[in-house]
This record gives sequence, structure tokens and C-alpha cells, in this order.
Amino acid sequence: MPKMSVNAETLETPKPVPSGRYKLRLKGMTIKKSPKGHNIEAYLTTVEQPSETNDKFVLYRMNNGFSQGEAMQELSHGLGFAMDINADGTASLPGDWTLKDPNKPDEWDLAQYSGVLLGKVGEAELTIDNYNGNERNEVKQWICKVDSCPTRFPKIRHKTDLRGKK
Repeated sequence: MPKMSVNAETLETPKPVPSGRYKLRLKGMTIKKSPKGHNIEAYLTTVEQPSETNDKFVLYRMNNGFSQGEAMQELSHGLGFAMDINADGTASLPGDWTLKDPNKPDEWDLAQYSGVLLGKVGEAELTIDNYNGNERNEVKQWICKVDSCPTRFPKIRHKTDLRGKK
């Protein structure tokens, strides 16, 4: 009986790109429930690179906690957009989210982002981190693309190291 098979190398964890600055395209975002709230995961790929580092997957985590808002803002500014200010004074990523179950408006687990950031390209500094014995890329900092950011947003100080405690 014939078997459907795949190249065994595709089953291995992909090697990260070397540390440095890369252009990254946002392919998608989702929200995942965590024990303390919700984490946002942005799925990015490297673009405009030599073939060995082009189209490589990079995951940018915006984990629940005091720095989640800063991480969201860094991504948004890195892709060239200011955060939206809502009527209640809160800030959010520009664009909307599609809930897994529209009949449950308070259930954000597995919500999918649909908005202006999708497909946009920004520049970020990547480093290599080790997680559970596997190397992976981590975004150290985003390069802001918002026009006149220091003048328009004088209270914002962009982070030069977004990584958690090392």
C-alpha cells in the first residue's frame, strides 16, 4: 500500500537566523489564553534577505503582564502605525480581531487579528535564545517607523531590549 510521506528534514525544528537586523513581515496574530490572562503571538517572516535567511519564521510574543502594552506598541510602531486610542481611554493595536465564537464576546482565546498591520514590513533586531533545548529567534527591539514619533508621542521611549530577564 502506498504511503504519503514528507522530507524528514522538514520535521526538525528550523534553525534560527543569525543575530542582527532583519526586515520582518507580519503574517498573522492570534490570542492564546494563559493562566494569568491572554498572550498575543505575532507570526512574522524575514523578507528581502539572501536565500539562506529569507522567509524564515519569527515568533514575537506579547505576554500578559505589565509589559504587554509596551510590546504591542513596539510592534505597532515598528510596522509604522500608532496605537489606536479608544473612547474609554485604553489603547489597542490598529485593526480588529475575529473571535473564535462570535456569540461569546468575552472569550478571546484563539481570536485572529484582521487589520492594517497584516502584511506590513518593519525592521527589528533579532537575537538567538534557547528555549527547552531548542534555539529560536527573539525580537530584541523594533525600529520605529512612525513619522515624527518623538514629537507626536513625547512620553514614549522605545525599548532597546524587549527580552525578558536573562
